[in-house]
Amino acid sequence: IGNRLAEKLGNATCNPKQDILPELDRLTAVLRFMTIPKSASGSHPIVEIIQSSWSLLDAASNRFPQDNALAEKICRLHKHALRACGAVAYAPMLEPLMSQLVRSYERSHQAPFLYAASICVTEYGRDPNYSRQLFNMINAMATVSFSFLRNLEDLTRHPDVVEELFYLMGRMITHCPEPLVMSPLLHSLFQCAVVGMQLDHRDANKGTLHFIENSISYGLSLREQNKRECQQALEQVLVTEGQSIVNNLMLSLMGDLPAYIIDAGHGSIAGILWKMNLLNTAMVAQWMTVALANAPERARTDLMSVLDSGLPREDFNMAVRAFMSACRRARRFSRHYATF
Repeated sequence: IGNRLAEKLGNATCNPKQDILPELDRLTAVLRFMTIPKSASGSHPIVEIIQSSWSLLDAASNRFPQDNALAEKICRLHKHALRACGAVAYAPMLEPLMSQLVRSYERSHQAPFLYAASICVTEYGRDPNYSRQLFNMINAMATVSFSFLRNLEDLTRHPDVVEELFYLMGRMITHCPEPLVMSPLLHSLFQCAVVGMQLDHRDANKGTLHFIENSISYGLSLREQNKRECQQALEQVLVTEGQSIVNNLMLSLMGDLPAYIIDAGHGSIAGILWKMNLLNTAMVAQWMTVALANAPERARTDLMSVLDSGLPREDFNMAVRAFMSACRRARRFSRHYATF
């Protein structure tokens, strides 16, 4: 496979779809499904295969930087290689892989490299020995992302990048939170997320909400840990951006912004509201008062009363859906009579 890849990459008429992608699929299948005997050198044979293929993968990525399908195949190969041999055996390749992912993302702005970075965070994030390396990777990728995601129009043009960027950062919060929470990057991510919440794209919207809910969940967990500096840093960001987040959530429920995920799974409108309320009830009540200024009076009163009631999550979800239904009915009623 390696010889064929080298030959085809050396051909001036190389076509990625016909020449490169099938070979990457074959190599991935080898790594996933074949039982490979242990190498005499003591290193894992899959690591040796990746090392011998490294320059070819890099050459393919350099030659066709804008080919999204190629980027997906390369990142899929790395994912299965890492998982097939395990984090411990793959550890010598982690630093080269992270460097390659950053370089490839800088060149291409392709979302698969963000996804591959999130696999690295999942596999190594809970080991403190790798926390600084992982943070350096996600910080570099965020810097690249912010260079071309400057406003809502930019985010709308790159929904796949928005989705994978915030899933990556959400995994960092889950697996390796402290370097991110203690960094100025966290505030920049929340500012970007506030814009991302307005996207009319289901997956990008959900990725954004997933990151916000993960961050609030971490804030709640800090109450049981002796990590005062982390708690203060996270709460400061939430205090600064909380009003904008709540405004967007209410606009979604009232029908002025997209509302894809109301209360299902992780990364939902109700989930964020419920956890924010657990984190700081008084502050959320203040934000909600502003955000609900244009909501129907009865629906507004009912939702505000729920904040102080301490309802279980399922009952809170029902209250949020009831508010949403009341707002939609009022909107339909207003539009109907506006035609007369």
